Amino acid sequence: MPEIRIQLIAPEDAATLDAAFALYASAIEKSEQRPEQEFRALILRPGYRFLAAHLDDEMIGIAVSWAPEDADMWLFEYAAVAPHLRGNNIGANLFLASRHLAGQGRTALVEVDAFTGEEIQARRLAFYRRLNCRRLAGLDYILPLDAFGSPPPMWLLALPPEEAASTVSVYTVENWLRAIYAVAYSKPLDDWRLAAMIDPLQDDVELVGI
Repeated sequence: MPEIRIQLIAPEDAATLDAAFALYASAIEKSEQRPEQEFRALILRPGYRFLAAHLDDEMIGIAVSWAPEDADMWLFEYAAVAPHLRGNNIGANLFLASRHLAGQGRTALVEVDAFTGEEIQARRLAFYRRLNCRRLAGLDYILPLDAFGSPPPMWLLALPPEEAASTVSVYTVENWLRAIYAVAYSKPLDDWRLAAMIDPLQDDVELVGI
């Protein structure tokens, strides 16, 4: 396969952003999508980075990540690869490039569908397993989007900078969730979903295999 180029999308590059949205809209479960205007506006927000993977002149993959300044975490929010090229490590390279930009001293967080027996879920989780991500045990993640119906049950995965870490303090997890809700999704900190996720957690949240 010819060399794949991964580059940042500039906010003023309208044609590339159009192609990124088209790939996003076709690949991401509808209930997990932001409305088009909201998605496009992310590229202008602090901490957000849009990466595009190109093969010759074709956009074949995108990744959207959020790395807030001075935080100990970053969020791998969206990734999509053209169907005919899945299985060629394009998604993995987008994840690793996003991690490099965020800084490898931070914990990577990933919102992903919980496993309920579906083959597509198993494939997606196997992808993140190969990247050494693990699940925050006991956390029934609630994606705070509802523009296109209720999202499915979800997990929050983590890849800490020290891969040997086996637990995370509940206070750290709470801070991560509050930052994601308040800043990434512009939700109030009294949103009932935060308490619903945080209250059942143990003091030390285990990182378990997926």
